Amino acid sequence: MRRALAVAAVLAFALGARAEPKNQPRYLDAVRQELARLDADAACEAGAGVCSFRRRLSGIGVDVDATVTCSDATDTVYVAIPRLLALAGTEGPPLALSRRLLALNRRLVTSKLEWDPLSGSIRLTTVLATDTNFDRKAFRSQLLALFAAAERLLPELEALAATP
Repeated sequence: MRRALAVAAVLAFALGARAEPKNQPRYLDAVRQELARLDADAACEAGAGVCSFRRRLSGIGVDVDATVTCSDATDTVYVAIPRLLALAGTEGPPLALSRRLLALNRRLVTSKLEWDPLSGSIRLTTVLATDTNFDRKAFRSQLLALFAAAERLLPELEALAATP
C-alpha cells in the first residue's frame, strides 16, 4: 500500500511538473548566443520567443529591422526581415514586381519573398526546423545568407516598385 502511494505521488509530481508552462522556447537562449556571436544587439522577449534587432546592409547603406521567432509548437526558428520593402499602396505590388518576386522565389534556395497585405510591404524570410535539434552553424549561415540576399535584391525590388 505504501509502495502504491509512493508511486502515485511520484507520478502526480511528474505530471504536475510537466503541466507547468514554460517561460520561453527551448532554443531561445541558443538563438540569443548566436545573435550575440554575430554582433546583433537583439532585444528578446522570453514569453513570446521573439528576438528583434537592426542590421546594416553595408553594401547599400540601408538599415533593416529583423526578427527571430522560436516556436516549440511548430519546432521552428523563423527569421524575417518583415519590412524589406514598404509599398505605397494597399492593393499589392505592381505587376512587374509581382512577377519578379515569383521568379526570385523559384531561384532562392532557403529564403522566400512574401507580400504582407497588413503592413503593405514585402518581407524576406527563412525557416529552420528544430524538431531534432538546433544547429547553430546552420542558423548563422541562414541568417547571414538572408542579409546577403536582402542586400543583393533590395535595389532591384525598389526600382521595380517605383515603376508604374
